Amino acid sequence: MYIYGTSDDKITKDKKLIVTNDCKPLSDQCEILGIGLKLNLNFKFAPSYQRLLPISLTSEKNSLDDVSLYLLINEEKTPPVKMVSIGGDKKNWETNMMPFSKVTKENLKIRLVVSYKASLHFSEFPISLD
Repeated sequence: MYIYGTSDDKITKDKKLIVTNDCKPLSDQCEILGIGLKLNLNFKFAPSYQRLLPISLTSEKNSLDDVSLYLLINEEKTPPVKMVSIGGDKKNWETNMMPFSKVTKENLKIRLVVSYKASLHFSEFPISLD
């Protein structure tokens, strides 16, 4: 389980984004909980070097204000990509990202930034490509 913040932070538990189990976006098994939300991250296919990667994020019942995403490969991050709301309900978000170097099971992380009720919430977690 991966969360942002430390025990010294004055952030309540419901303000943290928590990834349940391993994040497996290829098999539609990347659940992110927190801030009163249940989110699901999905890749349409496995990420690879210099190949555009379609990514979707779904909010189960709440509308989000805004969503941004970074890929971290070997601890170097891509520029942030703003996700686009599909259908105008702000529950389904999509974007395309281009991995800038070779992607392996061990070197890929996601940094997710969600704006909900005018507050920013962050999470950084490894991705399982199984």
